[in-house]
Amino acid sequence: MTPHFARRLGVLTLAALLLAGAARADEADAGGPRLSWSAFGTIGLTQSDQSFTYQRFIKDHATAERDSVLGVQLDAQFSPEWSATVQLRLGPSEDHDARWSLRPSWAFVAWRPDNDWLLRLGRMRVPFFLRSEQLDVGQTYDEARLPTEFYSLAPTSDFNGLNLSRSLWLADGELSIDGYVGQTTLAKRSWQREAVPSPVPGQAPLVSAGPQFRSADVDALGGVLTWRTADTTLRAGLHRLTVGLSDGSGLLVRPVWAPLGPGLGYWQTSNQLPGPGVQEARHFREWLYAVGVDHRFDARWRVAAELMRLRQSGTVMAVDAWAAAATVSRQWGAFTPYVSLAAAHSTADGTAVARALDSTRLPDALPGAPLLNGSMRSAADQTLIFRQTSLALGSSWALDARSKLKLEWMHTQAQQSQLIDVPAGEPLARPRHVNVLSLSYSFVY
Repeated sequence: MTPHFARRLGVLTLAALLLAGAARADEADAGGPRLSWSAFGTIGLTQSDQSFTYQRFIKDHATAERDSVLGVQLDAQFSPEWSATVQLRLGPSEDHDARWSLRPSWAFVAWRPDNDWLLRLGRMRVPFFLRSEQLDVGQTYDEARLPTEFYSLAPTSDFNGLNLSRSLWLADGELSIDGYVGQTTLAKRSWQREAVPSPVPGQAPLVSAGPQFRSADVDALGGVLTWRTADTTLRAGLHRLTVGLSDGSGLLVRPVWAPLGPGLGYWQTSNQLPGPGVQEARHFREWLYAVGVDHRFDARWRVAAELMRLRQSGTVMAVDAWAAAATVSRQWGAFTPYVSLAAAHSTADGTAVARALDSTRLPDALPGAPLLNGSMRSAADQTLIFRQTSLALGSSWALDARSKLKLEWMHTQAQQSQLIDVPAGEPLARPRHVNVLSLSYSFVY
């Protein structure tokens, strides 16, 4: 265990204890709003058997960055109709691999004129999937983490805007109808295998090797239907997202073949490079369709399954894929072992573009070849392709009603994946396998 890792684990543990202690006290003022505190968190260790980095943080030595998160929430009830919620989350920064940040996940005002209607305004979680609202609260589910192949494909998890809910109380359960509209700004990460050299000798590279972060603006609009009974939850949603870079620069629609001579050519990815020119768009649109079911067959057996289609309109460089996930669990007293299977597969068009960019190479002796080859590798690295499947076996141990200890082994097979930081000199499309061992403690107070 490195000194840096030991210090980080100590800080996490101390913060968890302080939050847990503070969360036990409910504040009440007879002359003002009723205030209540709660806290949640996960302290998790992960380690893989591969030298490359997986899921941004998982490596071949123990690390706490992948699964660890702490949060505190304040709820204020002003009247039977009006309330407010603020939730702060401490976790790895969105725009830097070596930093942590404290940011609001929820910060909204709610108006409930009666039991059937609820209007919320502010910062909220986008209700994409069955357990989107529980994403950071590991104590509410048995898996070490929710399936990454599924839950990581959505372009955002939070938004600033408005959500209107209508509840219909039927004989066998509750039907909730949610409509929302909002916007958010986030950092999108990509991994650059190799630097893109400057055309001027001796100058710094145009793009450095390693993690790259670009700020993007996302406009979200969608509707969700959720049916709940004592044993079953069904959810179906349709979402439209419009994405553009925050700095206003254009997004590549599709690489264009640029002939350079007899038998020579390359894929042009920028209008600053020689060739016939490429089309760029200020924004592109994504459509996300998702359905899911969570069902308890009795007091012990439980099945959760979800299916998603993320479809692009305007570029082949972003995610255009199918994804699915399923978990079967069985409770034995305080223990709940489970098996989970998840997969994400991009459609053929984007996959073919990424492979063409990655496999085309000009002779090194050709003037300008390092720059042109580097531009194609860089574009291939930024193309969001997923072709992978994961199988996880694990168990949670409910220490009490508020905390769980979890142990999981996961095996991932990937042909090509943005979740893998591919080492320099290696092709993107290559069969890769990684085994991950996870140990975590999750709590709510």
